[in-house]
Amino acid sequence: MGAPVAKFENVVESDDAGRLTKNERKWARGGTLVAVLAFWLIATCLQPWHLFDKGPYTTDFYDVQARALVHGHLDVPANVAGIEGFEIDGKTQIYFGIGPAIMRLPFSGISNVFDRRLSLLSELIAISVIGLAAARLLKKVKPLVASAPNGSPWWFGAFAAAATLGTPLLYFASSPLVYHEAELWGAAAGLSGLDLVIRWWRVPTGRHLVEAVALATFAVSCRPSSGLGPAIALGIFGLVLAWRHRWMQALVVLAGSVIPLLAFATVNWARFGSLFSVPFPLQVFSQFNENRQAMLRGNNGSFFGLKFAPTNLVRYLSPTAGSFQRLFPFVTWPSKATVYGNVTFDTVDRSGSIVTGAPMFIPLALVGAWWTLIRDRTRQWSVVSIAALVSTISTITIAYVAHRYLADLVPAVLLLAGAGVWCVARSLQEKPKWLKRTSVGALALLFAFGFWNQLGLAVTTRAFSILPTESTARAMVALQYSLDDSLFGGTPPNVLRISEGPLPTGEAVPVGTIVIVGDCSAAYRYDGYGWGPLDHKLGEGHSFKLTGAIGADWTTVVSASDWTLSAKRTAAGVIFVRSDFDSVASEPVDLPADEVTLDVTVDPNPIGIVSVSLNGKQIFYSYAGDAVNVVPGIAWSSEKAPALFCESLLKRFGS
Repeated sequence: MGAPVAKFENVVESDDAGRLTKNERKWARGGTLVAVLAFWLIATCLQPWHLFDKGPYTTDFYDVQARALVHGHLDVPANVAGIEGFEIDGKTQIYFGIGPAIMRLPFSGISNVFDRRLSLLSELIAISVIGLAAARLLKKVKPLVASAPNGSPWWFGAFAAAATLGTPLLYFASSPLVYHEAELWGAAAGLSGLDLVIRWWRVPTGRHLVEAVALATFAVSCRPSSGLGPAIALGIFGLVLAWRHRWMQALVVLAGSVIPLLAFATVNWARFGSLFSVPFPLQVFSQFNENRQAMLRGNNGSFFGLKFAPTNLVRYLSPTAGSFQRLFPFVTWPSKATVYGNVTFDTVDRSGSIVTGAPMFIPLALVGAWWTLIRDRTRQWSVVSIAALVSTISTITIAYVAHRYLADLVPAVLLLAGAGVWCVARSLQEKPKWLKRTSVGALALLFAFGFWNQLGLAVTTRAFSILPTESTARAMVALQYSLDDSLFGGTPPNVLRISEGPLPTGEAVPVGTIVIVGDCSAAYRYDGYGWGPLDHKLGEGHSFKLTGAIGADWTTVVSASDWTLSAKRTAAGVIFVRSDFDSVASEPVDLPADEVTLDVTVDPNPIGIVSVSLNGKQIFYSYAGDAVNVVPGIAWSSEKAPALFCESLLKRFGS
């Protein structure tokens, strides 16, 4: 193929001017490494050796999908998919793309040893791809900006690090869930795919086109919304070639741009019997969730519609979608998004915005958007930016508001911000040093705010929202109130005292409110959705530290009026079963053969739950209905101890 000419010609005859130099590449790799290490440390609570710990529910979705691919099918075990599964012709399917599952084929495709252990590693690899792609794209846009200065090599390292640490991508360090992994790989493959599309357009060889199409196909198979960008960009460039009567080349490129869609449609047809739609009415969760059912009834069984766009756009672009609080980490979630129009959302979850999540990049992106629309003479950057923006349409039109969806906007923001970097640098060339330093300082402050904001949301989400244990939540709250006592003293904020249940309910209860019941018999924290147990007196009906041995016969752990929690050692490990009218069994857990100490919580507020933890890690969780008259099994010794954290709060009341 010949080099493009006319309106879409490249001011660079080859991609050499858009390649990182050796020194720039070194800085880009260093900045990426900083982002990876920071994400790793945050995700493991500063304990990086926990990289391969087993994750929670959903972290084995790609593992079982990989084994299904090896065996020539797409359906997965129903007990793994759980509420996310779709019952289709007697088989269970999931809707997550197969891209990350393909990467697991050498490991999970042949063994279950790695099940639930690879999600965080996968996310770290995605972070590295994002950082390097961001740095390469920053260099690729430089020759398009007239009179752009020669940037210092460290710029590329800073841009690579900030692409994760200064955007909502950092929030995914809260927990290695499948939803987070899919978002990260959608952004990573989408951004890297756009980089390859630009490379092909500048040096249009057959190899470059094949590589661009291959990565575009992988990107769509990770997450269609953010992953569609490279395929859309290829399609636009193919139309440009057709407009210039280069029919054969246009036909090849357009065919290449369709391949990612055909691959996605093939997998979707094999799963659901449709090319692009997903039958959400058949999802297990849809069978019992009334709000989901109401949304689907009002939207012809679909999750998408233009009527949802106003709510999503206002929230995701809001400059005020954030909030401060007195307690560490001093930032918290804003109030939930206001729903515009007579529409029913499936979920309006807590969410910030791209403005508060990536504040350093937003002013740069606005400048870059102006340049892209008005000054991009070659229109190369216009094409890839438009492609990245168009790919987010499904995010904007979905009946679901969630903070994780901000990741879909990150590729477009980084592309526009890359152009903005060179525009701002050019405008500051002849300006006084104090103005240059002030500008850099302002960007650094914006980065610091974005980093702290997303870090704060990540650590509080992990502590209080994603399958938290009582000990984890208590440790976080103890840190918060210890710092608060040192800084402010006096009566602790957001703490109520009641003589006995039930706990208060309603929208008037602020998120983060703590309720102390009686004389510290129990303490609870409100997370905006319900009350979570925070502290109990050990051995007095609802919280137990039990020591004993679990053998090959069923051993009663605790029992209540209407149910019993028992454990038994099997060849696969120890299983826990809560038996009543609707028995619930755990997956096998590897526990010591001799004595083991378990933390068991049986809490009646606001609904009965029973959970078992080992060394602070939850190994069993279930609803328990009537959580009264709870006693430990006779084979266990039970400790008694006061609720020390709760009592420390009472002291601040003068009690």
